[in-house]
Amino acid sequence: MWAQTLQRGAAMEIRFVEPVPEPCAFALLVLRFHRPLAGEIQLALRQRLVAAGVLKGDSDDEDSTPEVEPDPSCFFFGSWTPRTAGEIERARTELAAVAKEQDAVAAWVWPVTTHIDGFAEDEDPDDDEGVEEEEEEEEEEEEGDESDGAWQSGPPPQADEVPFPCERFPDMIEEFDGDDLGVAVKLAQPATQGEAELLSLVHRVWLMHYIDPRADDRPFRNAAATFDAANRSCLLWVDRFTPPVPPRVMVRHLLAVVRDLNRITPIIHARFTEATMALKYAALASDAPQPFVLAGNPLRTTFQNSDERTAVAWAESQRDWSPKEIAAMYVELGEGFDPDEPATAAVAVRMFDRAAALDPDNSDAQIYPMIALVRSGQIDAAFARARAAASPYLRTLAAKLVGEHRIERLAEALELLDAESVGATSNEAVCELIVVVANTLPNQLERVLGLLPDEEDLVSHLHTAAFKVEDPRLRLAMLEKILDLTPPSEGMHRTNYLSAHNNACIVAHGLGDYPRARALADRAQAYARENPYIYHSAACAYAAVGQLDLALAQVEQAILRDYDHLDRVEVDKDLGELLNWPQFRSMFSALRERRSKSEPVLEVNSATFEKTVLASDRPVLVDFTASWCGPCKRQAPIVAKLAAASEGRYRVVAVDIDESADLAARYDATSVPTLVVFLDGTERARTVGLTAADDLRAMLDRARGH
Repeated sequence: MWAQTLQRGAAMEIRFVEPVPEPCAFALLVLRFHRPLAGEIQLALRQRLVAAGVLKGDSDDEDSTPEVEPDPSCFFFGSWTPRTAGEIERARTELAAVAKEQDAVAAWVWPVTTHIDGFAEDEDPDDDEGVEEEEEEEEEEEEGDESDGAWQSGPPPQADEVPFPCERFPDMIEEFDGDDLGVAVKLAQPATQGEAELLSLVHRVWLMHYIDPRADDRPFRNAAATFDAANRSCLLWVDRFTPPVPPRVMVRHLLAVVRDLNRITPIIHARFTEATMALKYAALASDAPQPFVLAGNPLRTTFQNSDERTAVAWAESQRDWSPKEIAAMYVELGEGFDPDEPATAAVAVRMFDRAAALDPDNSDAQIYPMIALVRSGQIDAAFARARAAASPYLRTLAAKLVGEHRIERLAEALELLDAESVGATSNEAVCELIVVVANTLPNQLERVLGLLPDEEDLVSHLHTAAFKVEDPRLRLAMLEKILDLTPPSEGMHRTNYLSAHNNACIVAHGLGDYPRARALADRAQAYARENPYIYHSAACAYAAVGQLDLALAQVEQAILRDYDHLDRVEVDKDLGELLNWPQFRSMFSALRERRSKSEPVLEVNSATFEKTVLASDRPVLVDFTASWCGPCKRQAPIVAKLAAASEGRYRVVAVDIDESADLAARYDATSVPTLVVFLDGTERARTVGLTAADDLRAMLDRARGH
């Protein structure tokens, strides 16, 4: 990168060390001004520089200007076009005039002179010599790792040092795992309008080196510059970053990027780091909250190089770093101490408390002291802190930590719990605590279950937790608690709510509490159509109390609903005398006779579609599918099961849209899977995408007039 500082208010000449070299796919021009340029001035300046051949136009019309007026900015950017000495000289003259007129500070040109070679690893499979050479090269790389990777014109700029502290360098070279890579930078004061766009463009210039314009694929998934305007920090990051380049080249290149950025806008601190999901979301989503980027931890460095007193003094003297940043540094410092040792845990608690004093909204500063106190055995101090805390969540956290690390004090810890503290805690965390309570203090389970909120999310977590409990009586109590919650309307929570009805009936039956199982079977009837497993468990419950007529009715419903395990029902000893009833046996004899009329899924193409589908005297479900389609592969067993249960009432066929493209076009089945019901040669219903068996069965029933 080349730069020339311009003297304010003076006529100057912009000097480049040399013309931008060839090849050069892109070069970024950056102009910085003493004062923000208004949007209309920027538009006029862009038009002027495009006309002068300094910048590339924004479209095919070289004189065009953006329709939207930009915000005032101290920076001006464009795609630098001069390459020859003569073009450079004309551009120098034009920029000197602009600088004098608009009171410029400096100008920079940042070229991209190489790209990753996306085809470097392609070899002729029939070329034995090429294979041997490749093997030799691999051996050489293993021995010395001297290769810089696959580049079209040599590796990009590299740096081994920068004029500001940069944490995790060079350690990052060894630590980089080929997944996420990023660097956070802390900009010097004062704030300058237009910095966010500058950082975004710098990020683009960095990653342009890793995009082969000839290739369709990119060696990364997402990438962005996450700018924390409040704290003047930015994280340049990329994830799933796997270019065919050694880590030392990628890391040193990124260091060179921030070194050159420092010439445009001064940097006071940096560190290599990966982006959290929150920081990625903040950069990629327009409705994300204001991001927080911590670009290093000089507090920790000071502590490590001296002592706690010196580190605290440094923190109290700071003006470059905000209280929120200092608080985050204290938290990071505290996390580095062993929480299981009383002496080091005490230091950690002091660090966390200092963080909380600086930033009361820092949740980690509230949580981590509790972890350190409990794990180091200072239980009474943890209880006192939990009782005094403004956040009710800390009371549940204390109980949960005691259950994990100091189980002998759990009974005392549970006294901290009330509806408020449980309601302030995630249902997942509460259910983890419930498992511990059930398995160690079962006499406390009823009280804790009584504190749970009536929330949809609780259904799934409590259902999962119930099967981690050893005592089936306590498991049943947890399942019955689920049944007392408001039934979820749809989705996973609804599914688990229905399963809780079925499982509660099964557990009660297994305990030999048959009256309770019968009552649960009655309660579950409202949901049996959605979950046919209930018919099976309810039949066993009714049979256990001698209500064989009710048990037989449940079996009949299971057969009507194509229950998955009818073969087990026919021989289930829990059905008792019902197995010997003639009516029971005749149901399954009739079922086998009807099933004998079922056909498997038929493969249909353009030649057979008319006869098999359009001329059929019964409804036909057509599955338009493709061999390359993932959802189609999951749909296939669903339609196969439907075909096996058709009993001659309907037919199920499959059409490969690649082999019968004319049928796909005729019936607008370009998205797969597409499932269409035909009757008497006419389309009666359709659905697109992975579809459940019940929904397909309903489509067929409607077509048959049921």
